Amino acid sequence: MNPISEPITGEISGAEESSADERETISAGDGDSNDASTSDERERKFMENPPSDDVCPICFGNFVVPCRAPCGHWYCGSCILQYWNFSAALQPCKCPMCSQRITKLIPEASLYQRRQSEISKVLRSVSDYNRLFMGGISGFVLKFLAIPLYIKRTFREMLNPDRPGIYLHEMRIIAMFLGLIYSFAPFDFLRIGRGNIIDLFDYSAFALSFILYLVGLYLRWKRERNIRGLVEMPEAHD
Repeated sequence: MNPISEPITGEISGAEESSADERETISAGDGDSNDASTSDERERKFMENPPSDDVCPICFGNFVVPCRAPCGHWYCGSCILQYWNFSAALQPCKCPMCSQRITKLIPEASLYQRRQSEISKVLRSVSDYNRLFMGGISGFVLKFLAIPLYIKRTFREMLNPDRPGIYLHEMRIIAMFLGLIYSFAPFDFLRIGRGNIIDLFDYSAFALSFILYLVGLYLRWKRERNIRGLVEMPEAHD
């Protein structure tokens, strides 16, 4: 036997074994990448749709117009917006599950392809919510455009009899500012003296807060009376 052929044959066999190992490593790497891509796809699908085996943490029912918070928790669109109605008007509500501030609600992607009026109404409300709390320059512009919504929510909170005088401090500051403007104005149609004008505006803020409280009590009494009437109507027919 040629003594040179044995090393050559051994080198060839070693090269074949190393190439086989490389192929196994490459195939294993491809398997890992496929597993990673599959996992990413499952996670992305999970983030785009609410869990099929879960319910809304607020109403404990099946998701209706499901929306996802930045923390990953899902809620019915109407439920989380109603929950926000009990929080401050100018601040995003906190997630009922983890207390993280919800600065943006992300509706389920398939909802935009559905044309039901109720779904469209909730999606518009979600868009208004996102407009209020979006950051950056675009968020500032959207906040400016949403001033009517701010005023509407603030006024509704001022009519809440359970929270009397919630904006009294802000109202007094505005009243003092208006009093200062009037003090330096060239006209004096109130005829009470410029030294007393700030006190007048301050007392007016107290009076306005009390009037709004009384209006809130009246509106609540009216709603409760209407509800009692709706409950008593079926009983009368029976």
